[in-house]
Amino acid sequence: MDTAPGGQTAPVLALENLTKSFRGKIALEGVSFSVPKASLTVILGHAGAGKTTTLRLIAGLDQPDAGRVLLAGRDVAGWEPKDRDIAMIFDNLALYPNKTGFENIANPLLIRKTPRPEIAERVQAMAKVLKIGHTLGRLPATMSGGERQRIALGRALIRTPSLFLLDEPLSSLDAKLRIELRAELRRLQSEHGYSFLMATPDFNEALAIADTVIMLRQGKVVQIATPQALYDQPVDRETARAVGAPLINILPARLDPDGGTIQVAGWRLPVPGHLHAALAASPDGFELGIRPENLGLVDIPGADLTGMVSDVEPLGLKSVLTVKKGEAEVRVLVESAAAKTVAVGREIGLCVKHPFLLHAFAAASGRRLAA
Repeated sequence: MDTAPGGQTAPVLALENLTKSFRGKIALEGVSFSVPKASLTVILGHAGAGKTTTLRLIAGLDQPDAGRVLLAGRDVAGWEPKDRDIAMIFDNLALYPNKTGFENIANPLLIRKTPRPEIAERVQAMAKVLKIGHTLGRLPATMSGGERQRIALGRALIRTPSLFLLDEPLSSLDAKLRIELRAELRRLQSEHGYSFLMATPDFNEALAIADTVIMLRQGKVVQIATPQALYDQPVDRETARAVGAPLINILPARLDPDGGTIQVAGWRLPVPGHLHAALAASPDGFELGIRPENLGLVDIPGADLTGMVSDVEPLGLKSVLTVKKGEAEVRVLVESAAAKTVAVGREIGLCVKHPFLLHAFAAASGRRLAA
């Protein structure tokens, strides 16, 4: 068993201050995180955040300018990709077009000169796990997108490496198939104890399957948290905006002189207990974050906020209302049945359902203000 200093089991992967530039432009700067064995860790970030660069450095396809990549506690600087015991799955799949599903899955075993009876047994077992036995005799051109995705996954899984790197593996699939396959990934990882590091720009995907989410922005790690903690306690304004739909409402606000209420866009809200100390230290103003699902419809008398409905966007089970007051506006996520009781141009009342889930951000830096 590989152990870290102090006798503890080493994580399957650890990055230490990884830095990489391309043609003078910094792609990664001081990236550090670890991936525990038998876990599903997700790197979340917009295009250009550095997700693919991180995976390529781990795989050995590129070399860092500074920092270390440790696999099971061993520094792999100078190791060839083939020696790192890593499988990498890309969005483009890169299946061999002239090989059948069986031959594509079996390819890593053929390269290692595994005995053919063992290859046949392992491919059939993998096909059963992935529910793709019917594709084994077909060429990729005759398969659906989901079938090709499963073939690529089977080709990676059959090697049983110590770590799987998945670079936006589901992004080219339609929404229904993407949801189905992300559940399949989670099931496979959990049942077989695989170690997955997956990159995605889709926060829904990250929150649905990750044990841990690494928020990457402009080449830097800004937050490492469980999915729920990332949503409930975003480190800053941009992270709050990146995680959640519809977008969180961000409104200029300030503390009333009495210290007990918040002035926000012509409204007044009681200061939640968890924000008392933080807001008292920011007398010159801050930004209040209210998630659309944290607002509900109530009668105008006694409402926390009032305003005029300027738009109703039906989304099936839910609807999004846009409510304006002066120059300010907020989005509200409600049941569609409740949305039928309002109309554009009508004044309505809103309540904050869970004051303890309100966020406050420093106006200049965007950092979340916490007790």
